[in-house]
Order: sequence, then C-alpha cells, then structure tokens
Amino acid sequence: MAAVSVPSTPSIWFDLEHARRVGFTVAPPRKVDVPLIDVHTHAGRRPDTVLLLDAARRYGVTRLVTIAPLDECLWLQERYPDRIIPATTLTYDHRDDPARLAAENLALLERAVAAGLKVVKFWFKPRFNADTGLKLDDARLAPIFRFLGRHRMVALVHIADPDAWWQKYYTDPTRYDSKEATYLQAERAMAAYPEVRFILAHLGGDPEHLDHLDRLLSTYPNLYLDTSATKWLVRELGRQPETARAFFQRWPDRILFGTDQVVRVRTEPACYTSRYWVHQIFWETGIVCPSPIPDADSDGPPMIHGLNLPAEVLRSVYYENAVHLLFD
Repeated sequence: MAAVSVPSTPSIWFDLEHARRVGFTVAPPRKVDVPLIDVHTHAGRRPDTVLLLDAARRYGVTRLVTIAPLDECLWLQERYPDRIIPATTLTYDHRDDPARLAAENLALLERAVAAGLKVVKFWFKPRFNADTGLKLDDARLAPIFRFLGRHRMVALVHIADPDAWWQKYYTDPTRYDSKEATYLQAERAMAAYPEVRFILAHLGGDPEHLDHLDRLLSTYPNLYLDTSATKWLVRELGRQPETARAFFQRWPDRILFGTDQVVRVRTEPACYTSRYWVHQIFWETGIVCPSPIPDADSDGPPMIHGLNLPAEVLRSVYYENAVHLLFD
C-alpha cells in the first residue's frame, strides 16, 4: 500500500478553525492508505452508537473493538457485524467465593468464544484494586487466564492512570500503591501466562515514562500497547515528540491504534469526530496547534505537537498489528 502525499505545512485540511467550523466531519488526507482498526472504544445497546460509527467511517476506521458486558457485545455484534469487534467485560460480584467467581466467568467466556469473541477487558486501575482487593496476578483469576491462553484470546488491560492522578486522587498510601508498584501485578501476570497476549491500554498507562515501557516491551514478548486516551497521550507524548517518535520506530510491531472513544447519551457528533481528527494530525503530521479537546490535567491550554510518524510505522499501528492479534 503506497504512502499518500501529505503537505509538510498546514493547509485547510489541517487547520483547526476550519475543522471546527465543519464539526470535524471532513478528515484530512491520510498519510497511508490502510483501513484503520480502532482497538479501544466503549459502546453499548444505545442509539448514539451510530454517531461513533459514522465518525469512524469518515476517518477511514473500518472496524472498532468495542468494550461492553457480554449481552451488549452480542447485540452489537448482531447489529453491526462488519463494523464492531466486541470485547467483553467480566463480573467480579463473587470475588469472595473463588470457585463461584471462576465458574461464572468461565461460563461467560464459553458463550463469548462460541460467538467468536477474541478480546476480554480487565479494568484493573488503582481504584478497582482498592475497592475489590483484586489484582491482575490474583490466584482467583488463574482459571480465567488459563482459559484465555487455551482459546488464544487477548487480555485488554487498563492498569494505570496519569502521573498527575497520584497527586490528585491516589494520595492515600494505605489505600493505593504507588504508580511504580501498580505495575508489579501486570508483570507477574504476563510472566505467569506467556501464552496470553496482553494489550496494556493507554500506551501501557505510562506515556510519561517511555524508558519504563521500553523495559516492559523488552522483557515480555506477549505484551502490546494501545494508543487510546486522546487527551493523555497527546499531552504527554507532545512534551517529548522526538523521544516518542523514536519509541514508535523502535516498537512498530507492538503498538496498536486505539482512541478510548466512549458512546454517551445525547453527545454531540463533534465529540467523536474531533477525537479522530486529533489522532490523525497528531500521529501523521508535525503540526503544532491548540487542541480542541479540554484537558483538566494540562499545564495551560492543551496543545498538539504532532509526531509525524513514518508511513511504515503507521501501517503497522493502524492496521497490521490488529490483524495479527485479532484475526490470525
């Protein structure tokens, strides 16, 4: 697939004010000609899901991995079979009864496999750890991970949050681990289940520390990262664009495109189109401009400092890596 010529300087296609005037409904020319796969979105059995699908179509995103409880996954799969790749969540209501926890989730996963599902979402952020007492390496989850390994399913894991959140929300050391310690549960799980492919969401939950992600990728061959969480990644990678660009060039086969788009009731269509616009110009150009997306964690007005990734990296991140994980 050939690279597409993209202007090196901003044109009307990449102009924020023009994009805002048209509601971000017109995508700029793509740098590469591949069908994008967004591996991290949230939707459900609600009418506004069509707004996300329309925004994706406008930006050349042909398939979306969409996270929801299993029954909603099956509804989405039936309604949008050529667009949505469902990713089921699990249930932890009976975590105090390990046998029942395993039995209920294995029954859920049997239904998921019968329907052709490939991805399971683990939302193991610090607040979940604190509220449930469960961590990713907990022995109670061992039957679930063994099942994933046998059926070549993918574990999509939210493991950590922005550095700033440890100063804002996770300030009680009796309740929350440090950010560094939070990763130990993921490392132990990846080491214990090498047959399971793990995608750590939001660039591993640590775009602030690419040296840490380098170490994780070097250590665990079953680890992949996704690019979801638009505000967070644009903010943190934009602070170190040259280092970030080199990181993507070093690991082009281990990073997958994702946005973390969330379908909500009565959300303006521009909420979805603007995020795809930001992702496109951030990954594909070197443009520096204000971001149209408010960011409470930003120091000052949020800005975009584009990474201008090479075409061969974009092909892998946008499409080829997802095909390998989800369809091979």
